[in-house]
Amino acid sequence: MATAASTPDTEPKVQRIFLALYRGQTERELLERHTAGLAGRLVAIERSDAPFSVEVARLVASLDDDAVELAPLRIAWLPRKGELPSGWRALLGLGDPREPAESVKRRERDAADPRWRVVVAQPAALGLLRARWKQRTGGRGTDFADFVARQAELSLERAEYPLYGKRFKMPRVEPADVIAAPGFAAGLARLVEETGRTETELLAEARGYLEELRTGHNPFAIEGMLRFFRAAYEKAYGTVDVEPEQLEQLHDVFARYPALILPAHKANVDAPIVNTVLADHGLPLPSLFAGINMSFWPMGPIMRRAGYIFLRRDIRENATYRFVLREYLAYLIERRFNLSWFPEGTRSRTGKLLPPKLGLLTYVVDAYRQGRIDDIMLVPVALVYDQVYETKDFANEAKGGKKKPENLGWMLRYLRSLRTSYGKAYLRVAEPLSMREALGPPDPHSDGKTPEAQLALNKLSLAVSWRINQATPITGIALVTFALLATGGRSIPRERLARFAAMLVNHARLRGQPLADSAALEDPAALDAVLDTLMESGVVTRFDGGPVPVYGIAEGQHIGAAFYRNSMLHFVLERAIAEVSAMSAVAAPPARREAQFFETALALRESLKFEFFFRERPAFEDGLAAEMDLIDQDWRRKLAEAGSGREVLDSLFGVGLAHAALRPFLEAYRIVLDVLLTLPVDTAAQEKDVLTAADGLGRQYLLEQTIRNPEAVSRQLFATAWQLASNVRLVEPGPDLAARREGRSKVLRATLAALDQIEVQCREALGG
Repeated sequence: MATAASTPDTEPKVQRIFLALYRGQTERELLERHTAGLAGRLVAIERSDAPFSVEVARLVASLDDDAVELAPLRIAWLPRKGELPSGWRALLGLGDPREPAESVKRRERDAADPRWRVVVAQPAALGLLRARWKQRTGGRGTDFADFVARQAELSLERAEYPLYGKRFKMPRVEPADVIAAPGFAAGLARLVEETGRTETELLAEARGYLEELRTGHNPFAIEGMLRFFRAAYEKAYGTVDVEPEQLEQLHDVFARYPALILPAHKANVDAPIVNTVLADHGLPLPSLFAGINMSFWPMGPIMRRAGYIFLRRDIRENATYRFVLREYLAYLIERRFNLSWFPEGTRSRTGKLLPPKLGLLTYVVDAYRQGRIDDIMLVPVALVYDQVYETKDFANEAKGGKKKPENLGWMLRYLRSLRTSYGKAYLRVAEPLSMREALGPPDPHSDGKTPEAQLALNKLSLAVSWRINQATPITGIALVTFALLATGGRSIPRERLARFAAMLVNHARLRGQPLADSAALEDPAALDAVLDTLMESGVVTRFDGGPVPVYGIAEGQHIGAAFYRNSMLHFVLERAIAEVSAMSAVAAPPARREAQFFETALALRESLKFEFFFRERPAFEDGLAAEMDLIDQDWRRKLAEAGSGREVLDSLFGVGLAHAALRPFLEAYRIVLDVLLTLPVDTAAQEKDVLTAADGLGRQYLLEQTIRNPEAVSRQLFATAWQLASNVRLVEPGPDLAARREGRSKVLRATLAALDQIEVQCREALGG
């Protein structure tokens, strides 16, 4: 006889009732055979898709002894090796070997190597169940018989996990589970008071939202989804590049804490890659929160069965939905399930990590502060690709085009695109963060809306983003596109390209920054391979008609190239700021140059805070000083004695790179600021009008060569330029608005002039 858990004691001291859940006569006979020699009473209940609480209600009503133990049992059917269907059959749930036909069950019943197992859940006394019911529900909301039936199902699911592996441990939450929680009842009462609507009306609406959020954990659907995911991306990316020891460490994290898996979002294959990598390393899969736009037929129903949870996008005006989502998350966290979402909220269209959206994290932090869990581990996950298909769409959107809607046709086109090789995909797991260490111990009496609490939440989210950035590998394509975008639109010989790329590689190695295998560009063959890949995809062109071949970014491909370059910008950001700051400092008297250096750096940090993740001011200043010490231990003396900005660049930095890192962003800021300079100062500027005007002015500036970088003409960069303008009060009417806009413009133009000098120095230093 095959058994999935230890056999119940044959001589229990208390009465035991076996709740034998079966489908079909064969399963009933197997359960009867299993319990035949055991002390206790068998209550056989036929399983169906409907709840079995009617039978449980009759049983509970007949019992007057709280010491009676209920022991749930059922039969699990395991697939034989190679029996799982693949592709669409698995996705659609066709031919699930875990639900065999009755004829198969009869044939397997007495097999020498049976594929069935008796799943035995942990017994529970009726009195204990009653106490647990009162504790969790307050004796309201869920009938006791419903609660007992649900607990039996959950305990059987827990007992069944070891049969299929840890990766199938994910929640199948019923709306009644959430509604029965005491926190839900209290929150609903507050919602009644706030909205003036009746409890009956709000409860009905809440049930509907909980049905919408409902997810499953069907092992066959999960297995099918994983097989489908892997088949979908393997032709494009092959085996995902990982560091196994990072994933091995997660076994201990997941065993001790509930976890939030928080990956960067660069492409539509991010979630499939994260899930398959976790599964391949024997780790439990998280329930993934995704936008409801991805729930189109037929993938929506399938993905729900595989643990996906679909969320509405704009819920600011929907108090009931926000309440339901908050309680749903708290319920999952309280029961220690792993969750996952993309903290950026959407795919990065620029290749940089986007500022985190705080909605879901706020709800989880609230649940933690309420004491629903002792600690939660945040697991930052870095994802980067040699190339991604979506850069064409991102370039179109940057130029004002509309995002293509997700539907079946869109999915089929995307799957076809993945038949092309795009190089490698890289996944890295950064050091996890403890919520308890970041926020202190839970305090149910704390107010999460205070400025201090909000600041702590922001710091926590930014710490996740910082760690993702630091773990992101630098790829060969990122280095080559960085070098080619640094030329100001010129094509350059391979020798000059190789020198600039080698400088970037040495910069990374000296600082211990992560490098992908493809980044070893000192090897001529490695550089040729990257150039061939970029030429094949149309991002780079080569001209062979002169004495020496020259390489450049192809017409219309600058935004796509910038997507790859931007994935590594954070690694050169401190050096780029240092170069501009040193140039500025030369204008000050020698005794003030060091102070001027840090003042300029802090001003640049403030200007770029909507683009990049900076450490707090003291840590930023310390990091900048450490960067300068790494460049030249004698930098303070050389800065004080330099007679010109060019002398600073030559003596301290050797080759300047700030123009390549900062110019696109500052040029986008200039365009938006130039639009604001034309607007009246007695009325508020409107974002939509300013961004539309910026698009036209940016195109004109490109034609006039007023700006150098085509990637600066981007709706995404204009949006952050608008954020900055709003932050420094250049949008709303106010005292001296025209003068303040002019002052800001003067500083920005001076910085761009410094970048011009750095670009000239870079070209000459590399032999241009």
